[in-house]
Amino acid sequence: MDKLIVDNLFLSYGANPILKGVSFELKAGEVVCLLGASGSGKTTLLRAVAGLEQPSDSRITLDKQVFFDGAAKIDCPVEQRSLGLVFQSYALWPHRTVAENVGYGLKLRKVSGIERKRRVQAALDQLGLGHLAERFPYQLSGGQQKRVSLLIATIHRPPMVLLDEPTAALDAKSELEVFERFAELTAGKMALLISHRFSTVKMADRIVVLEGGRLVEEGTHQQLMSLGGRYAAMFEMQAASYR
Repeated sequence: MDKLIVDNLFLSYGANPILKGVSFELKAGEVVCLLGASGSGKTTLLRAVAGLEQPSDSRITLDKQVFFDGAAKIDCPVEQRSLGLVFQSYALWPHRTVAENVGYGLKLRKVSGIERKRRVQAALDQLGLGHLAERFPYQLSGGQQKRVSLLIATIHRPPMVLLDEPTAALDAKSELEVFERFAELTAGKMALLISHRFSTVKMADRIVVLEGGRLVEEGTHQQLMSLGGRYAAMFEMQAASYR
């Protein structure tokens, strides 16, 4: 059974420490949300797991695969981690059709043309995008583009998906639709998510709160609300803005 273990993660930009000994685990099928103020280290942590940032020290493993081990001088390249990545930007090739965008990762992995076409069409149909296969990104709505981004990240069947503010540019209706589809695509898989929208945060199985590069709170929405700490204060502050 897959399990992500981040052990004592330190990461600095020059002389500026960003992450200061963060440790947590992510179990198979679990969706964990990283929450914290700007500059708390959320995106840096996500990028370190992805292999886009190099820690100064840590041990990061997914099941038996070692992603990073400072003591053993192991740093597994991004492409060998084979994770699904979804960023704030849609990250779609403007000159490629929807089907070509979704299938590009399979092409890089040498999946045959016939099998690639079958899997892409099945994935598009699953998310209600089958009729848009030959359209280009500029011909899609924001919600449709984000669903295409989710398919790109999951079409190669990764064991884990990393998402950095995936619905930041969407309205509430589109956001809910995208996350309903996200739940379909990642059922049984691990997901590490960054979001500032508490309607999204509450969907996570567990929440990890960062402050100043350190993990300060961890638990379910109900657990953290009952503690009345930083998470509860942030939640109440955002709720008050809609009253």
